[in-house]
Amino acid sequence: MRLTIVAAYLVAGCTTSGSLELELTLPTAPDLRPAGMTTVTVLATSPDMPQTANTSLLSGNSFTAGDLPVDTNVQINVLLRDVSSRLVGVGQAPDPVDIVGNQATKVSIPVRRPFIYTSNGTNLFTFDPTLDPRDPKFQNQLSGLASPQVAVSLGGDRLVVAGPTQLQVIDTATHKVTGTPIALPAGATVADVAAVPGTHRVAVAHSLGISIVDIDTAMVQTAMVGAIDRVTVGPTAAGKLYAYGLVGRASPASSALASCTGSSSLVAVSVDSPAVTSPHALGQAVSGIAAASDRPMVFATLPCVGQVARIDGDPTTEISTLMLTKISSLDNAAVLAVAGDRVLAAGTKASTAMCSGGACGPTTKFACPETNGNRLSFVTEGAHMIVQAIPLDASAPIVLELPERKETMIDQGDPAMQHAQVLHSLGIVPLDMVVLPGGQYVSIITKSTYYIERLDLTAGTTLLPCMLSTTGDWLLLDLASSSIAQRVRTQCMLTWTPANSVFAPWSCETPSDAEKSTVGDYMPTSVGALFGVR
Repeated sequence: MRLTIVAAYLVAGCTTSGSLELELTLPTAPDLRPAGMTTVTVLATSPDMPQTANTSLLSGNSFTAGDLPVDTNVQINVLLRDVSSRLVGVGQAPDPVDIVGNQATKVSIPVRRPFIYTSNGTNLFTFDPTLDPRDPKFQNQLSGLASPQVAVSLGGDRLVVAGPTQLQVIDTATHKVTGTPIALPAGATVADVAAVPGTHRVAVAHSLGISIVDIDTAMVQTAMVGAIDRVTVGPTAAGKLYAYGLVGRASPASSALASCTGSSSLVAVSVDSPAVTSPHALGQAVSGIAAASDRPMVFATLPCVGQVARIDGDPTTEISTLMLTKISSLDNAAVLAVAGDRVLAAGTKASTAMCSGGACGPTTKFACPETNGNRLSFVTEGAHMIVQAIPLDASAPIVLELPERKETMIDQGDPAMQHAQVLHSLGIVPLDMVVLPGGQYVSIITKSTYYIERLDLTAGTTLLPCMLSTTGDWLLLDLASSSIAQRVRTQCMLTWTPANSVFAPWSCETPSDAEKSTVGDYMPTSVGALFGVR
């Protein structure tokens, strides 16, 4: 089922001789096998050394990737790029390796296209960013899954997909479900999943607590700590792996008119010995958490105060008090991930709303048909998303401020289909984020809201109707060029009234072929990627 294409020989260390032989294996299915690669980057990291990256040209079926230091527990990853430096293939050694002096070590690494997966709770959809968005195979849907909620990459050759009450495994060489489902404790409803670094296990957050699941043996160990909304896994200062669960997740404000409230806490569960522990109060409303995979650092997004913060203190001890230390200001901070030496986070710059019957605020209403009293009239400057790449040392972040996304509504009563209204976004919320290998690309799913009140020609005669629209989007951002590499509008739902408006009926404009969903309309709820970091 797999085809070996290249072997790499690396000299390990400058003073001690040693070698690491990499065997890169690819799927045989043409639609899944990387193509067009011209360079290979080998990344090596370990708990005791910073990341080492060596890039070389492919020459036939082999390459030489340079020096790597002698070390133990080294994680080896590979990135394959084409002539335009676009990422076309990714790979990760299933287990950490030891690079030993005076000894050759052979490692087989599965290499795949950098597929991205989104779920709407009913289906799991795929995006192949190596293809032109107009290619029929750019978007697809996987079969054989029972109500998929979240997908995480594990060990390179497997994708773990969580349904409401079970886990299923997909062989990434075939994109087919393999093995039998792994049942979670009776009564548990899945909320989130995170891979356990350097192992074949995942941590599952659910309504009863946190379960540590060994995918190889199907063994499930559960700490019944109560409902957990989000989970992440990382090491302690002593090198022990812990699953950190967020209790009482606060939703980011959906628009400039929405309020943000809540109080969250954090619970820590040992990966090797899951046991019931007490949660620690965080003192703020938290929307997301993420742990570094190679150092004892956990971070959080604080939407109500507009911050990304580091969680200080030891959550693994019962008597510890936790503190939130700001590392960056980010309006309506919603989601985050830790990739390498950076925290990637996304938030929202609020829109400028115009209201009647009072000042705009949390009590302002917007609906079609309109309500009496204080209500929204329209938006003059739309909300837009902000993405930050924040160094772990909390130095100045790199900021990508995306332009606002407007939506066009078409008057279906115009035979020329040229009469339209262009709406500014009232609100946009990043729902989930994944960072692709190498850290250049970030995929984010969002939900946006658009609104404008009706325009009356005379009393009792409406010229333009009230409009309320909700859209879903999948985005692939290129941090190197500070741009949107690809976008798909997955859904556009429009409500308009009254029906007897002079200009009517109305519908969302059909997006271009490059931005159209070809697998149906849906609102995405989670996003993952092969070898990606959530």
